[in-house]
Amino acid sequence: MKWLVLLVLVGVAVFFGYPLLNEDAATAGECDALERVMVRLALGGDAAKPQDQLLGQVFQGLSKGQLASVLVRHQHPNVPVAAACTMLYWRAILDPKGFRDDAAKLRS
Repeated sequence: MKWLVLLVLVGVAVFFGYPLLNEDAATAGECDALERVMVRLALGGDAAKPQDQLLGQVFQGLSKGQLASVLVRHQHPNVPVAAACTMLYWRAILDPKGFRDDAAKLRS
């Protein structure tokens, strides 16, 4: 039973901790990590032009996850914001094409 509890705790720590560490968003939170990956996907990934990357960094500096927080509250009103941002972060990392397709559906 101890091992099961320990395994669940480690799983939760990885689920919530990896996005923060991977995106250097430990102080800003889960929604900032989601916003960083959203901007990166919107700009075309790591192959984006330097001026687009600069624009993305300026946007990130102004928002700090607030836009992602609002979008998540609208899309998943019954889920805590931190959990929803983390869930969408993992979806963006594991299935970027599906994430982009769903984002395009929200715009229309």
